[in-house]
Amino acid sequence: MSTDMTLATDENELIVIYTNESSIAKQTLGYAQSSEKATNFINISESGLTGTQWTEVADLLGASIDELISKEHPDVDSFAKDATLSNDDWIHFLQNNPVALQNPILIEGKRALQITTPSQALSFINVDSAGLEKHNIGDNPDISSNTDGESQV
Repeated sequence: MSTDMTLATDENELIVIYTNESSIAKQTLGYAQSSEKATNFINISESGLTGTQWTEVADLLGASIDELISKEHPDVDSFAKDATLSNDDWIHFLQNNPVALQNPILIEGKRALQITTPSQALSFINVDSAGLEKHNIGDNPDISSNTDGESQV
């Protein structure tokens, strides 16, 4: 990857940026795979992002680079907890320590969210459980027969 490559975003594609050491990421991947959208999985443990791409991701999230890092996680270098670094230094830290990204990032077009719980991924992706229709609270579900010649039990 060249150092000036930007992250291609598309309304019809779901980008998942993750590290395979994260349990939240493993659950998020399952939800993303069930999405009807095209998916682009970026495992930063195998192929990282450029500095420009990390900056673009942070901008989409409305966050600084250091806010992407799980500083309290036991697998993250203890120096990161209290470190004060430039954005470039945080990018290099993240590139050299992919485990520091414990919370995966979902991007769809210009929407982005760093996932801290698997249920957030489900909401972001808008996957309906088991193909069931959603009903507003207070609305009565349709329980009328939708087949001819059959009786309901």
